[in-house]
Amino acid sequence: MPDARIRMLVIDIDGTLLTPEGYITAPTLAAVRATQQAGIVVTLATARRYSNTANIASELGLDIPLILYDGALIVQHPHKTILSTYPLKAEVGQQAVELLVRHKLQPVVHPAKGIEEEIWTGPADFDNPWVAVYFTTFPEQVRRMPFENLCTGHPDPIRVVAFAPEEIIRTLLAEVSDLDCAWTITRRGNYGSAELAIMNPTCSKASGVIELARYSAIPLVQVMAVGDNNNDIEMLQTVGWGVAMGQASEVVKAAARAITASNREDGIALAIERYALRSPATADSNSLNRLTWL
Repeated sequence: MPDARIRMLVIDIDGTLLTPEGYITAPTLAAVRATQQAGIVVTLATARRYSNTANIASELGLDIPLILYDGALIVQHPHKTILSTYPLKAEVGQQAVELLVRHKLQPVVHPAKGIEEEIWTGPADFDNPWVAVYFTTFPEQVRRMPFENLCTGHPDPIRVVAFAPEEIIRTLLAEVSDLDCAWTITRRGNYGSAELAIMNPTCSKASGVIELARYSAIPLVQVMAVGDNNNDIEMLQTVGWGVAMGQASEVVKAAARAITASNREDGIALAIERYALRSPATADSNSLNRLTWL
């Protein structure tokens, strides 16, 4: 177990902070608040946008920059101040749109419009059940336009996204890798399918954590991050204390230094108590048997 004291805690939202049903349990909320009371900086690192992250940050009582869009945007919450943004070149974004259209997948573009958020997409021809759920969740933000104008003629967007089964998305990866971009696959997102995000080549949750740790003058060795999905891998490898959730894939677990219980078993609370707070009560508890230091 590392000797360095934890000074920053970075938490993924979906599959980590939230239960499978999408809420924060009382033990998890208590653990996060105890962490704050101990003087540890707590923030979120998520693929989510600000509009569906702000309420969660407020529930936790955070007054801190949040890492959004997998590191493409860092926003000071609750002041809604953008500290940094790393957009995708419009030319590359349009290439990504054309690639998705060739494969009959509906491209979703998140334009860089400051703190205001919109969802740009093409005609409904390539809508599938999963992207339809996404559009229904944010109906006031959706703008449809011709595919050829989704990125061309506009400022550089934040990212281009596709919703589809994982096996379909993986057939695109050779072509996606030829673009001047970074990409991540969320194996199963909030809308019932895998999600492909195409972003600025410098972006990842890890890049966001590095920037925020530097901003807070905290060495990475004193940062603990907890996550469960593919887009958490680099973050878990970058920090001093990377913790994988119990339901994570073996690839994600292999990237971490510790494995906690699942998000159905308050795994984030157990990890906080054991590693960030080093609680003697937890150390003596049978619940510790569900955590493994690698």
